[in-house]
Amino acid sequence: MLILGIETSCDETGVAVYDGGLLAHAVHSQVSMHDAYGGVVPELASRDHIRRLVPLTREVLSRAGRRTADLTGIGYTEGPGLAGALLVGASFAHALALALRIRPSASITSKAICSRRCSRSRRPNFPLSRFSSPAAIRS
Repeated sequence: MLILGIETSCDETGVAVYDGGLLAHAVHSQVSMHDAYGGVVPELASRDHIRRLVPLTREVLSRAGRRTADLTGIGYTEGPGLAGALLVGASFAHALALALRIRPSASITSKAICSRRCSRSRRPNFPLSRFSSPAAIRS
């Protein structure tokens, strides 16, 4: 099962390809762009995600030796994060999934991290904290 993962929650654009394990990934950081403003500027972050998603996706698929048509699933970050940045990732994921006739799957970042850490062993290391948004509770 070949999965494309997309992360655009704040000031980094991340794309990865998985097939039972990580095949390839790429991250573009926006830190230098936001430095001049003393913090993340949401509108600039969103626009940079728009510029970076297609080239990063092509790069990651190429490094993995796969094609867009080979994808069987697309996962993207649903939250928490900057609204505009999240919309860019979700829109890209939904458009690509529609073109490929596959279903996109949303992920809540904190839930995914917690699930991954807990799945590595039977007993998680305590203290373990997880802060959830109302959206996380419904899933």
